[in-house]
Order: sequence, then C-alpha cells, then structure tokens
Amino acid sequence: MTFQFNINDEARSLKKFSIIITVIFFVISGSVAFLVDNPTADSDLLFYYYSGQQIISGDGENVQIFNAPVGWPILLASFDTIIGDPFTTGKIFSLIFSTGIVFISYFIIRNVFGQKIALLGQTIIAVSPLLHVESIITHSEMLPVFLIFISFYFITKEKLSQKHIILCGISLGLSFMLRPQSLFIGFGILIFILSSIKKEKKRFVFYLIVSFLIIISPLLLYNIATTGNILDTTPDFYVTYDSSTSDHISKESSRENILNESGIIDSIFNFKNISKNYFENLLYANPHLFLNLGSGYNNFSTIPFIPFNGIIFVLGGMFGILVHYLTKKYILALCGLSLSLAIFLIITNMIHIYFLLPIILPLVIMGIFTFKKINSNVRPLLIIPLFFLLPISIVSISGAQDLFAILIIPATFSAYFILNIIPKIIIKIQNYLKIDSNKITNLSLAVIIFMIISCNLVSSFMIEEHILFGIPVDYHNLLSIDKNHELKALEYKEIGEILSTEPDIQNKIIMANSVNYAHYAKSKFMFTNFSEGKDSDSVYSFIFRENWSDYDTKLSNVLSIPRDRYGLDEHIPDYLIYSINSENNKNLQILNNHNNPKIPKNFELFYISNNGGTMIYKINHDAI
Repeated sequence: MTFQFNINDEARSLKKFSIIITVIFFVISGSVAFLVDNPTADSDLLFYYYSGQQIISGDGENVQIFNAPVGWPILLASFDTIIGDPFTTGKIFSLIFSTGIVFISYFIIRNVFGQKIALLGQTIIAVSPLLHVESIITHSEMLPVFLIFISFYFITKEKLSQKHIILCGISLGLSFMLRPQSLFIGFGILIFILSSIKKEKKRFVFYLIVSFLIIISPLLLYNIATTGNILDTTPDFYVTYDSSTSDHISKESSRENILNESGIIDSIFNFKNISKNYFENLLYANPHLFLNLGSGYNNFSTIPFIPFNGIIFVLGGMFGILVHYLTKKYILALCGLSLSLAIFLIITNMIHIYFLLPIILPLVIMGIFTFKKINSNVRPLLIIPLFFLLPISIVSISGAQDLFAILIIPATFSAYFILNIIPKIIIKIQNYLKIDSNKITNLSLAVIIFMIISCNLVSSFMIEEHILFGIPVDYHNLLSIDKNHELKALEYKEIGEILSTEPDIQNKIIMANSVNYAHYAKSKFMFTNFSEGKDSDSVYSFIFRENWSDYDTKLSNVLSIPRDRYGLDEHIPDYLIYSINSENNKNLQILNNHNNPKIPKNFELFYISNNGGTMIYKINHDAI
C-alpha cells in the first residue's frame, strides 16, 4: 500500500510539473507577443487575412492561395470580425495553440515512454527557440501543428481502437484544411496501420481514410465550385518562392505549372518538378532542420547552435531502442555496412553531403529487422518521420517551422537517450573505473539537462532579437550593448499612418515590396520586389509592368489587394514605396537619390526615412 501511494504521489507531482511548464511557456510567450512585439509586421499573416476577407465577401474565385488551403484565411478573417485587428487575432491563435502543443506533448510521450521521459521531452519542446518565435509572431503553423499533435496522441495509444483511428483521421482532416503537411503525416500513419495492425487492419484503414475525407469534403466542394480543381494547393509556389532549392529546372517547371494552373496532381506527377537534388534534400538539407547538421541556427534540434548534436541525442535515442533486440552478430554486420558506406563516400568525394547515410541506413535496417519486437505504440514515432520526409524532400525546405509536424520526434528520442541511455553509459564507465556512486549519474544528468535548457533559452533570445529587431544572430555578441532594439515593424506603421491621412487613400494603390505598408495605410496594394522587368526599363515601363514576365505579373496579381487571380484588373500605382537594394532593377536605382534629374517629373518625393533607405514617391498621373 505504501509503495502504491508513493508511485501515485510521484505521478501526480510529475503531472503538476507538466502543467507548470505549460503555464510558464504561456506567460512568457504571451508577454513577448503582446508587450514587446508591438507594433507587429507579418506579410504572411496579412496575405491570408486579406485573402480570407475577399473570400468571405463573395469574391473567392479571384483569390489564389498557392501554398495552403482556404481554411486558415477564412478562419482568420472570420474571427477578426470579432477582434478587429488581424495581428492580435493571429497572436491569439499562435499563443493558444503553441501552448496547446507544449501541453499535449507531455501526454503523447507519456503514452510511449512514461512520465519522466514525457516531462523531459515536454521541457525540450517548451524551450525550443523556433517554437517561441512561432508563438509570438502571427504565422499560420500553430493550429494545424496542434491538430497533428492530437493525431499523434491517439495513434500512440497502447491499445488502439476504432474511436482512436476515427479521431486521428478527424484531427488530420482539420489540420489539412489549414495546411497540407498533415497529408504526409497521414501517409505515415497509414503505413503504420498496414504494417502493425493485424486483426482490424482493413477497418482501421477504412476509418482513417473515410473520416479524413468527410472532414475535408467542404474544402473539396469549395475548390470544385470556385476553381474546378479538387485541390487548389500545389507545391509549385513553394519551389519557386519559398524553397531554398537552387535547381533552376525545377523552378522553371513550377512556374509553368503556376501560369497554367495545372493543379496539384499535375505538379506531383510532373517529374521535372522533382529536384535533381532530391537525395541531398533527403539526407542533408531537410534533416538539418531537426538534427542540426552544421548549416546554421535554423533548426529545432535538441541544442540548436551545437552542430551535429541531433545525431547523438535523436538518432542515439532511436539506436538505443532498437539495439536491445539485435544480437552482436547483427550489430557487427551493420557496423561493417556503415564503415563500407563511409569509405565509399570518402573515395567518391561525397561524404560532406551524404555523411548521414552511413548512420541512417543501418538504423533503418535495424528497424526493419526488429520491427515486430518493438512496442506497438513506439512504432508510429519511428515510421511517421521517415514517410513524412520521403515525399516532402522533393524540395529543400527553407524554414524549420515547415517541419513542425514532426516536432515531437526529436524531443521524444532525445529525452529517451538522456534518461535511459546516458545513465547506462555512465554506469559502465563507473564499473570500468571501479566507482560506485549514484551521485555522479544524477549530477551528470542534471548538468546535461541544464545545458540543454540554458542553450535553448540563449538561442531563443538571439533569434527573437533577429526576428523582431533585425539584429544578426551572432553568439559572440550576445551581451553587446551596441544593439539597436527598434522594432522593424515601426517603419511600416509610421509610413502607413502617414499615408493614411492622404485623401481617398482607401481607393489608392500603393506599390511596394511589403503589404504591411498598405495595411497600416488602409489602402489598396500592388506587390513588387523591384527586380522584375528588364534592366533597360524606364521607371514608367516598370510601374506599368510592361516588360514583366508572365510569372512575375501573376505573382504580383495574386499578392496584391484586392487579389486578381486572372489578371482582369488594371493596376496603376498612386504611390511607390521604394526600398534601396543592390538587387533592384538597375534602371530603378535612379530612385536611390531623390535629387536625380532622371526621375520623372511627376514623381513627387513624399517621404524619406531617417536612414534614407526607404522613400515614398507620389505619382501624379495627370501631369504626364
């Protein structure tokens, strides 16, 4: 009885700590979001917001959202009718559901490995710098990721039932209405069911697919009614605009698909669209985002600024689970395979890109040979990330937050490695040195956990400085007092509010590289990045888009306010907000100096920023 009481008492204490961690995350992130990041600027959020407004107003056919379904824009615009400020609305969504991610992560990991590992895994997620960033700014990731976490919670149940599968399909369907990544998670879950469930395999597959399709049916019907396509989302825009891929052939093919409005099916089965760098994406570029393979701070590995730590913590945790089920003979054979691969890659001079292959391939083989021996609720955490990465690696993902669908994976296996594997290593060392002390083990674990938490918090501070104030991420200048802590959004708001006083501004068009100006000015908007057209273009031919490529014109139309999917409206700017940049169209660079005599006479300098980098030219078309 006493033993049972102690166990229950410890369980309650750990659960209380998980709630405390969640509350701390909510309070700190909320304080930064609403007290520090004020005013706010976020072009992505405004793109979805104004798209949603136009859809709700009944003009959805002129709205094209390349990289997401219409669910998030409609949800954002609908809720903002109550709140009245899209940035506040977006922050509320981000804060609530990022907190939900932290909260439910404890229960997901507890399903698999128990409460102690769950608490540490939750802590690792709670101190993740990129999760902090996503919780304080107004991006669209948090709600769909939270729904994906809900699906992880159900699929990691020890005894799966029909109810769990249906709820899993529902949560994935709701997530898909907002962002498409859940489709890849669903694919991984489908593979898990087919490979792991025996008695009710067909029923579970049926329930998963049907519940998913029922939930997304309103989206499919809307797409068919407005565009004629079942799905109006394609990977092409991401390839050309957001992806970090340098594959020119893939980008050109994707631009053709965008112009032809080919749809997602044509995009997927157009093999020109698959990057020639697929294996580099699969084995280096994309794994860096959650393992940190030495390509910078853009990752959610266990310790974001220590290169290759994810190989130790995350892959080490996976190895620690699988190795118990293998004999020494198999382990030696896999070591030989790993060594052979490494030698081959060194000889062929490919080791610098594919150095992960000699580690990953033996790990996959270990998983195949030991699959039936692994606990059934551990299997989803091994299968899903693999089958998530295989399709998504047709492109090189630029932002780690785009892989947040598998955010639970690094934290879970890192926590397992720290609490289950490291103590065994320390004990073996102690036995070799003939030392017997639990204090050494406990102290070592405390130091490792403290290092992980402190390193993540330092990274979070510096990344948030970069996002909010534009300060470069440089760990050598962490304590520098010469930093300029002025929000980047202040200029958008200042310029927008100046323009908002102009007569009839709500019917005037502002041409600029950011919609934030037009939002604060409450005007119409015409997008440019100032690199379109030909270098020989005059300023006039540029603003009238005379020599812009079809793709650049299309991009400008769908990013402008109001949206103009089919290019039916006449876009003539009344104000040009020009930002000096060396990559601007060469002939536009006469605007760098507002006293340049080559500037058209009807371009009136209306405003110049304190640093001289941003100018507003008021265009008097009657004076032409």
